[in-house]
Formats: sequence, structure tokens, C-alpha cells
Amino acid sequence: MPSTPSLQTAHEGVYCPICTGLPEDPVSSPCGHIFCRSCFTSPSSMGAHPSRLCPICKEKRQLEVLQPRGLATENLKILGQVGKTHCDEHGEKIYFFCENDGEFLCVFCREGSNHQTHAVVLLDEATRPYRERLRSRLEALRIEKEETEGMKRREDQKIQVLLTQIESKKQQVEEAFELLQQVLEGQQRLLLDQLGELEKEIWKERDHYIAKVSEEITQLGAHIKELEEKCQQPANELLKDVKMTLNRYEKGTYISPEPISPGLVRRIRDLHQKICVLPEMMAKFSENLLLHLETNTGGITLDPQTASWNLILSEDRKSVRYTRQKQNLPENPQRFDGLPAVLGAQGFSSGNHSWEIEVMLGDGGGCTVGVAREDMKRKGEMGLSTEEGIWAVIFSYHQCWASTSPGTDLPLSEIPRRVRVTLDYNGGHVTLYNAETQTTIFAFPAAFSGKIFPFFAVWKKGSRLILKP
Repeated sequence: MPSTPSLQTAHEGVYCPICTGLPEDPVSSPCGHIFCRSCFTSPSSMGAHPSRLCPICKEKRQLEVLQPRGLATENLKILGQVGKTHCDEHGEKIYFFCENDGEFLCVFCREGSNHQTHAVVLLDEATRPYRERLRSRLEALRIEKEETEGMKRREDQKIQVLLTQIESKKQQVEEAFELLQQVLEGQQRLLLDQLGELEKEIWKERDHYIAKVSEEITQLGAHIKELEEKCQQPANELLKDVKMTLNRYEKGTYISPEPISPGLVRRIRDLHQKICVLPEMMAKFSENLLLHLETNTGGITLDPQTASWNLILSEDRKSVRYTRQKQNLPENPQRFDGLPAVLGAQGFSSGNHSWEIEVMLGDGGGCTVGVAREDMKRKGEMGLSTEEGIWAVIFSYHQCWASTSPGTDLPLSEIPRRVRVTLDYNGGHVTLYNAETQTTIFAFPAAFSGKIFPFFAVWKKGSRLILKP
């Protein structure tokens, strides 16, 4: 309960103009002046009398509008500006706060019956815990804003890196196809030049052949004419050298020349063979290029039917993590039980394919990333090697190696955080890259048969692999 001095303090600057003291049982005239009830209703030195005119204004328009005033009056006007810090009901300055009702109180509200049993505290006291909580929340929001801005900057940087990479790739594509176009145009010009040279040589040999044959035709015409004249001679002249004439023409002096030389024929045949395979070669090239460019890089998921007992797959089958606790999984022929491994759900028997994996290893953990044959061993102890049908790289903090037979140590300075696997089934290649630096980790030559599946293994608590889109 506030004491009398508190009430007096609340009424500083408000006094009765008749007795010049604090108003007791205060009343107010419609003009807004405040008096003690007793001062207003009894004669005074200022001339206040029961006529109930305001002793200050003394205007007849101040009619009988005096009202008794208690601690909770509706029409009491307190001198001074009434603003946000004043009570709407009494016009008094607000000093208190009711925690029960969540209301601001002046001294009159505080003394009222509505709040007698409520928890009423001074404004500073009431605001202190809220101010502290607001400041705490403000600091948390500032930190969150800074973190969000930092995340935005980092993501913007990543996007800029990606855009730069895209622009670089566009340039690489343009340069690659320009180079390819230059190579093809060069080979086209070479073949056309060779065909042009052969054409010239054919014409040359043709002219030589025609000239030689024409000469022989002329000689044969002369021989025919000579024999015709011989046949017309009388007997004594015909018989003189008839045997010599017959011997000269029966031996056949004419030898037919070859229209095209054997060397030129061989050259024509060789070039013909080269040109004949061009459509097949170009068709094959186009098919391989199409397969390469249409490779699906985002459709790989994990096959839960193959996951070992110590692996937990995410609901979207895009990530796998290791756990020491053996999972309660149904037994089936596809499941690995001697190695914490899992296969991709999609197998390939042709074409070009690629996928990317984020690598997260726990303390002392490791992982294996690559491809494997469908008929690889899955039960009991098994080796990681190409002889076992696994083309993969094993990453660990202690050692990294490729699953060749025997294994090939890889001097990696650090374990890559993102690994990209590319499979060229028809070409017989499996290549692993550091997806962040675009450097080759290892390339396997292979001769595939049957289906080939993405292969993953991970061990030690805290280790995890995530398939990226």
C-alpha cells in the first residue's frame, strides 16, 4: 500500500486555491478548477459561498455542476498535460503496473478496490525483468542477424563461384567444339585434297592412255591399208614377199596399254577404304557424345536391400552413416554381412554415368567409393580389389589406396570432402575426381560385363556419405 507521502508526491503542483493546501475530498467545477469540498461549499476570504459559482471565475455560466470526489472519480481534471504517461481514467501520472491484469496504474487506480489484492509494483521494478529479457533477445537477434548475413555472404560467394564455373564451362564447350570443328574441317580439306590429286592423276593417265591408244589405232589403220593393197596385187607381186608380210603381222605388234597404273589403283583403293568407314566412325562418335552429354548425374539412390547391419540409410536413400549398434534387418542374399557396405539402387550395363559424394569421416573412420560388379561376393570376409569385382578408392586418415591388384597407394595430402565418380561402361573406364579441385584421384581401366553398380562402404562412428544432386 502506498503511504500518504506517496499520494502527496503524486499531487505536486495540484492545490486548492482557497486554502492553498492539498485538496481534501477534492471536487471540480466544469471550468476545471479543483477545491476541497469543505472550502468550496463554505464562505471564505475569496468569496466562495453556497451560490455554487466558481470562486475563481465567478461567472454565472458556472452552474451547479459540483460533484463529490473520491479517490476514483471520472471527471477530475488534473492540471498539466495528460499524455501516454498519465492514466486515461484519472489523468494522473502513471507510477505502477499490475502484474495480474497487465495494466498501468496511477495512485488512484492503485488505491481502488480492483487492485487491492493484486501484485502491484513500481514501473521500473516491473520493466526490469522484461527489459533484461528484451536485451537478451535483442542480443540473440543481433547474433542471429550476423550469422544470417554471414551465411548469405558465404552462399553468395558459392553462387558466384558456381556462376564463374558455369561461364568457364561454357567457354570450354565453345573451345572444344571449335577445336573439333577445326579438326574435322582440316581432315575434310585433307581428304578433298587427296581426292583432287587422285583426280588429276587419273586425268593425266587417261590422257596418256588415249594418246597411246590413238597412236596404235593409227598404226593399225596403216597396216590394214597395206594388207588391203597387198591383197589386190597380181600373183607375181603378191608372192614375192608374202611370207615376210605374214610373219610381220601374225606376230601381233600391238600391246594394249593399261588405262590406270597399278600404283594409282592402290592409292585409290586405300583412300576409298578410309572414306567408306567415315560414316560409321562419325555415327559412333555422335552416339558416344550423345551418351556422354545425356548422362544422368542426379538419379543415384542407395539400395536398402544391400546395406550391411551397421549402416543406417536416410529416408530419401541419399545418405548412409555408420553405427556400432547392429540393425535389425531381414536376411537376404543381396545384403553385405562382412563389410559395412551398400550398393546403389541403379545398375548400368552401357553408357556413361557419374555421381558425386560428400565425405564426412569420424575419428579414425574411413570410406570406400567406386563401382562393383553385380555378382561380387557379399557374405563373409571379402577383399577390396579389382579381382573381386570392385573398382574403388579407399579413403582413411592413415592411408589411401586404389583397389588394384595389388593395391596402389595414393599420396593424398588430405581426404577430399567431395568425390565424383564417372563410369564409362563401353569405353571401360572408372575415374574418381576431387570434385572441389577437379583433379583426378585415380583412373581404372576395365573390361566390364554384366551390370555395374555404384559401391559405397563406411566405418567408425560419426562417419557418413551423402549423395549430392
